[in-house]
Amino acid sequence: MVSMSEYIQQTEASDGIRFSWNTWPASRLDAAQLVVPISCLYTPMKERENLPPIMYDPVVCTRCRGILNAFCQVDVRSKCWNCCLCSSRNTFPPQYAGMTEQNLPAELMPQFTTIEYTITKAPTPPPIFLVVMDTCLEEVEFNALKNAIQQLVATLPPNCMVGLITFGRMVHIHELNSGPIAKSWVFKGTKDYAGDQIQGMLGLGRSGISGRNAGLPATQVVPGGLPQN
Repeated sequence: MVSMSEYIQQTEASDGIRFSWNTWPASRLDAAQLVVPISCLYTPMKERENLPPIMYDPVVCTRCRGILNAFCQVDVRSKCWNCCLCSSRNTFPPQYAGMTEQNLPAELMPQFTTIEYTITKAPTPPPIFLVVMDTCLEEVEFNALKNAIQQLVATLPPNCMVGLITFGRMVHIHELNSGPIAKSWVFKGTKDYAGDQIQGMLGLGRSGISGRNAGLPATQVVPGGLPQN
């Protein structure tokens, strides 16, 4: 019988994911007392063998919007399932009426803990990859990081969008489509910025749009310098 530690190692190797904690907090108090927040390292586009194509939309929990998966409790007779994240009881959509214990959909099979869906209800936006680099590295580490990014670029899909953020004493948000002149937004590492303030500087969200519509001076990108009004 496989032990829990062996099962976790096998799952990490199969799905390309590693969590900071392998046990979910039982209450909000337990979650608040965590020294390290719940997070994960995930490997996008990890190649997996025998991964079936799923040509339908995922089934989501009506309460927490979690997606139906092999870790959820399923009642085949009543066509209901309990979410493994919030324990809410949900009903299966009509297209699952013919489901039996011997005829389960792919997302409920234990060998398919990772599923790739082809969304049919709405147009799928292009994938977005945000590369965040620490510039305070030794030469050996920096060369290794450079090689890793070059390998990543070689595997990117043609329709994707890519962003680049570098941080050291300053945080640089680079504008990659600025032509021959490199441009970036530069933020002081010793200063705290609110989310709305950053959105306004970058011209994103309602704050950036409303500020410009109201005739306020737009924040300009200065090559190699700080955002200026």
